[in-house]
Amino acid sequence: MDLELKNINVKLGDKNIIQDISLAVAKGEFVGIIGPNGSGKSTLLRTIYRIIQPNSGIILLDGQNLKDVKLSESAKKMGVVGQFNSINFDFTVLDMVMMGRTPHKSLLGSDTPADYAIAMESIRKVGMEKHVNRSFSTLSGGEKQRIILARALTQQPQLLILDEPTNHLDIKYQLQILSIVKSLGIGVLAALHDLSLAAMYCHRLYVLKEGNVITSGVPNEILTPELVRDVYEIECDIQENPATGYLSITYYPTCRHA
Repeated sequence: MDLELKNINVKLGDKNIIQDISLAVAKGEFVGIIGPNGSGKSTLLRTIYRIIQPNSGIILLDGQNLKDVKLSESAKKMGVVGQFNSINFDFTVLDMVMMGRTPHKSLLGSDTPADYAIAMESIRKVGMEKHVNRSFSTLSGGEKQRIILARALTQQPQLLILDEPTNHLDIKYQLQILSIVKSLGIGVLAALHDLSLAAMYCHRLYVLKEGNVITSGVPNEILTPELVRDVYEIECDIQENPATGYLSITYYPTCRHA
């Protein structure tokens, strides 16, 4: 499933948050959005998954204007993993993940063995199969994030929107989660803070600063010390591993102590 944004503008109150942004995600492509806090990454993603309405511009899902797609239909096609997962009800892990089947059911439709099989496979993929009967509220932040991803996988989306999907995860599960997502073979648009992980997993990156896309392209081509200095206001060295092609980024503190 293809996603295309054309000249999207978002204004919240009297402030322009997103300014004339255009981007595209092709089927099977893992596209990253990077930029400092406050650059508009989350607002842009919320606009795509219809929490916020753009003031102008067009969002196309497989060539169809998203405004013309019913919410129930877009929910079948687009999965979302957000930053904050506060749940006030005492659901089990399995109950949480089974919610991913909701868009595929009629109003009074009951859960089927096939639904449970899809949910359990998603739980297994994120390494949480030993916790299916635990209360979601008792999980750590990282465990909750893995279950929210499992819920999105249970939805069987054709496009996955991720807003900082590796928040609260240790490095093992950061790599596991992003590897799982990339292996799905579907379109992925992810806002990421970790530039090394973004370079490792993303086919292309869009760089946001103050609500604008200032550049985009292949990670190993656009991620430079000059770009990091301009966007993040910090000095760094960037080296490419000749064996793997992965980037190694070393950051330097703005103040050095004697």
